[in-house]
Amino acid sequence: MITAAQAKEKTMERITQIAKEFILNCAEPAVEEATLVGRFSATPSFEGVPNPEVTGEEVVKLLEEHGFEAEHVYYDGPNGYDNYILIKWEEA
Repeated sequence: MITAAQAKEKTMERITQIAKEFILNCAEPAVEEATLVGRFSATPSFEGVPNPEVTGEEVVKLLEEHGFEAEHVYYDGPNGYDNYILIKWEEA
């Protein structure tokens, strides 16, 4: 049987993989599109990404490692729903 430590490690590896795929497939194109129209920010949707709270933290960490300001905006409440990554680079 797999140990709890092994399960945690495997889960964290998968979260990192999902975050990297999101950055490659969603964040990079959104940043490129924003630069083409002279903007210093982009807000790619995080909709459909599994485990958004934890995965969002990993995406933010990876983007910040590359010099971006980043924030995962996640709200699911009685007044609405939002789930996106706010990426900024004006202060870089």
